[in-house]
Amino acid sequence: MENKRVLLVTFDMSGYYDAVRDELKSRYAEVDYYNTATLSYRYRNLGEKLHSAVYKLFTGKKLKNYLKLRQLTDAVTSNHYDIALIVRPDLFFDSQLVAIRKSSHRMIAYYHDSVNNIPRKKDVIHYFDQVWSYEKADVEKYNLKFIPNFIYFRPQTDLAAPRGAFSVASFDYRFPALEKVAEQLKSYGFPYRFFVMTNKPRHSGLVTFISRRMQNPEVIEEIKNASVIVDIHKFGVQDGLTFRTFEALGFGRKLITTNKDVASYEFFDPQNIFVIQNPEDFTLPADFLESQYRPVAEEVVRKFTVAAWLDSILP
Repeated sequence: MENKRVLLVTFDMSGYYDAVRDELKSRYAEVDYYNTATLSYRYRNLGEKLHSAVYKLFTGKKLKNYLKLRQLTDAVTSNHYDIALIVRPDLFFDSQLVAIRKSSHRMIAYYHDSVNNIPRKKDVIHYFDQVWSYEKADVEKYNLKFIPNFIYFRPQTDLAAPRGAFSVASFDYRFPALEKVAEQLKSYGFPYRFFVMTNKPRHSGLVTFISRRMQNPEVIEEIKNASVIVDIHKFGVQDGLTFRTFEALGFGRKLITTNKDVASYEFFDPQNIFVIQNPEDFTLPADFLESQYRPVAEEVVRKFTVAAWLDSILP
């Protein structure tokens, strides 16, 4: 264990980065972890609320976000860190990133969203010693370092897979493609459980609508009881491989995905992964659903674990 102090800051509503925190704690003497998704702030008085409204009118920024994150920056800037690893640094105001920078010997960022999806990401690159991204187009355009997402649990590729498909997603422009998958699975008599998160009442005979985000322990239980994972990624917006891909790899499950870039990875096998080329017009091959998963070499799976991910990005 290295005698270093490390700061990890994420915005994580599902629990992916708990694995990063735990791996860091196994390597370093002191690890401070903050998940900004859990932070909140209430205005202290009417004056502060009015000040925030005026500030937004003239700057377009929400002062409440600054005040919420100030709890974190006030805490961390009283310390010194050998390494600071920040996911979603775009959420911070520039002055807050400057403060964290002053308290950090080395500051690293990881982007698991594209600049196309979150434009501010390009504006904060210069605060970091290194910025890693899962989006190949951004790596090329902004001179970043490429690394994909990771398996956030201990791989269990030999776990029995009951016949069935699973997917969980938010309700957005991808929904028609997911419905098409559901229609075809239903026509084959292939069981599936598709969950779509929405905050408005909706009806469908093909999917189950849910009003809250499914947490990772729930997702893992669903995957254990499925032989196929379906991933309709944010096509046209970002093309980094989602965590669904690495859940499939880590549990030895087949994958149906709209992400064509998956074919460029060494774990790609057409017997295990079916790529939807056109989300508006496609046919799922019945033999893909019913054929056996072909195991991926253990040394290949190991390359995409959280331990390997940290080995790559940490100095």
